[in-house]
Amino acid sequence: MEKGDEKVRKTARQTSGNIVEIDCVIFNFEDDSLKVLLVKQKENQANITWRLANDYIKKNETMSSTAQNILERYIGSNQFFLKQLKAFGYSSQSSLQEDISIGYYALVKRGKMLNETLKDDAKWISIHEVTGLNDKHKAILDYSVKELRKNICSSAIGFNLLPEKFTLLQVIRLYEEILNIEINKPNFRRKLFQMDLVNDSNEKEQDVSHRAARFYSLNLKKDEMLAHKTVDFNFYCKSIFME
Repeated sequence: MEKGDEKVRKTARQTSGNIVEIDCVIFNFEDDSLKVLLVKQKENQANITWRLANDYIKKNETMSSTAQNILERYIGSNQFFLKQLKAFGYSSQSSLQEDISIGYYALVKRGKMLNETLKDDAKWISIHEVTGLNDKHKAILDYSVKELRKNICSSAIGFNLLPEKFTLLQVIRLYEEILNIEINKPNFRRKLFQMDLVNDSNEKEQDVSHRAARFYSLNLKKDEMLAHKTVDFNFYCKSIFME
């Protein structure tokens, strides 16, 4: 957190006794790569470092409202999936006691990019290329990736990372990237149709050099994406989490 936030830190401590910070891992899927939003740390211009998008809970704010405000600030949109992770304890140089961070992860569709006014202070980077995070933020990022992997196996939340209309190959590549596995494409397509999870939009790709793929849309309402009895990708995930 930047030096300019020290006044907010002191106010938060006077209110609660402990600093409560909200740290958001914001995911985006683009170019077949799972990316996370990192924000420029401005404490030392001679040695720029990066951090997760975060903020302190201010007076009259809740954990949820603070997390949503963080997303809207950096994404410039209120269209996203947001899920709370857990509390992380940490100590900082300006604190004599353990402070608390509440971790969240968010899924943002491709195309809903950065708030234009902040694009010079934040960037998307592949989760495989993230370096230099402090120990707290690295722990939160690692935990959020594990939780995302678990959740896409038993729900349809991964589709929050895809466009409204997508090809089956995009779905396959999304799962391959997040789960870090190679998927049997015919078998995956068959399972997808058996779950009645997608609708054919009767549209195809245009102006492509390869065979045009069909576009599909998700056959679930938003409130069904996290928990629906027909959604089960564990035929791919069981072996991963047994390792």
